[in-house]
Amino acid sequence: MTTTKHTAHWTLQALAQVGVKTIVFSPGSRNAPLVIAAEALGSFTLEVLGDERSAAFNALGRSLLTGSPVAVCCTSGSALANYYPAVLEAYYAHVPLIVLSADRPEERINKGEGQTCVQRDFYEPHVAASVHIEEDASASEVQSQLSFAFRAQQVEMRPIHINLAFDEPLYAQELDPEPVEMVFSDDVMDFHGIPDNQPVPSFSECKSVAVIAGQLLPQESAQIRTLLDEGVSWTLFADPMSGVLDHPQAMPLEALLNLEPDAVVSIGGQWINKQPKQYLRGLGIKKHVHIDTFQCWDVLDAEVLHLRMGPSALAVWKSAPEFIRMQSVAPVSKSLPWSDAAAFQAVVSPLKSTDVLHLGNSSIVRYFNYFPKAVQLYGNRGVAGIDGSLSTAVGAALADPDRRHFLIIGDQSFLYDHNGLYGQKLPQNLIVCVLNNGVGGIFDWLPGTASAGPTAQRVFANAQNVNLEGIASAFGVGYEAVSSVEALVKALDTAVGAKIIDSKTEQRANLAALAALR
Repeated sequence: MTTTKHTAHWTLQALAQVGVKTIVFSPGSRNAPLVIAAEALGSFTLEVLGDERSAAFNALGRSLLTGSPVAVCCTSGSALANYYPAVLEAYYAHVPLIVLSADRPEERINKGEGQTCVQRDFYEPHVAASVHIEEDASASEVQSQLSFAFRAQQVEMRPIHINLAFDEPLYAQELDPEPVEMVFSDDVMDFHGIPDNQPVPSFSECKSVAVIAGQLLPQESAQIRTLLDEGVSWTLFADPMSGVLDHPQAMPLEALLNLEPDAVVSIGGQWINKQPKQYLRGLGIKKHVHIDTFQCWDVLDAEVLHLRMGPSALAVWKSAPEFIRMQSVAPVSKSLPWSDAAAFQAVVSPLKSTDVLHLGNSSIVRYFNYFPKAVQLYGNRGVAGIDGSLSTAVGAALADPDRRHFLIIGDQSFLYDHNGLYGQKLPQNLIVCVLNNGVGGIFDWLPGTASAGPTAQRVFANAQNVNLEGIASAFGVGYEAVSSVEALVKALDTAVGAKIIDSKTEQRANLAALAALR
């Protein structure tokens, strides 16, 4: 038996055909036809997460790890608004998230119905495609709409929104209808937006060229690491989230502050540190080539040439004499007092290259600049918000149960997203390390905040004294509080199943350790 809403059945059938294997549902009533159709088809793993914001980031984490589209499905009204933070992250990080939202028929919009708002094109301009399907649409109309959306997703590798209107009754069922084959052309299934025969520019007219890596996915980092191991003649200036900063031929982006390149070759996503961006913009660089399959960052406000290629395209300039080569600097091993920095170092140091490390935003991701490690690295740096870091890691760990996953997250980010633990399934391979200093510590990193008045300082700090053990107990997650490196190392070594390790630190010690690192 399946839903009497044929558009729901056809849409779910089409999702199965294009490779969707998991749907994360947010419980509701208006999306009941989609739930019933998904169960009837039997082609999906169906997950449930009650908080829509967490559900969407959970789906995003699954998609990140698998590289495949994952769908998230909600009821009408404010529900889909709660998906928006994850849609933004997926858009800028090029994650193939699929949002299915149920809607009321057009004639009931803005007429006083509960849980109803205007849902057509709700996520514009932050999706590759947005389509609306009325309940009386024919199979050919549904196929046409979905073909457009799926092809747009493949070209851009970005989220899409499929909005389906359903009238009452919502729970009626019938025997499965005669199968309608949803035929999608090869370009929907295989095209990834990479044109052939792109000309490779020369830098022979340049005196010095800097090669810069922003955020990269682990598979992209592996390509760069292979290239560096083969003995390129230049230095890679690497963002912490590039995943290659530990390599002997890589240096932190901050090293560029002592150089004056007249051209730049960049790969990957955004750069965390503002200083190198602002400094390079001030040099008036005229030539910028960006290599990336999908995205192009005009971060230098210069005329940029986008080469839609993978990171291995850098091999073309393997021995380019114009490219900057700096002498590598051996990492300095510092003995740090108990602090956020010491806790971060204690978590990262023993990780294996096959382990998966998720980093929260704000100060957390910046610590990786000081303690780089060859590891499978992820972080929500598409728009770099603090929302969703825990939910993303939970979804990723659930999709990848055979590897160890670690999340290092600040107390503010953890509290903001603790509903990521509100699910029917929790990963038993995830350790959550909370750096708990009781304040919004990132504002002590930023220049200028110290000169603000006491009221502004109180706003920036957002001091908290929440009992994290109570949160862990509420969700049935293991918990341990630590206040020394030795205790943290022991907690990591003895962790079994899902666990929160609460590293309690004091902000004065954190600032002293940061000053020593800098």
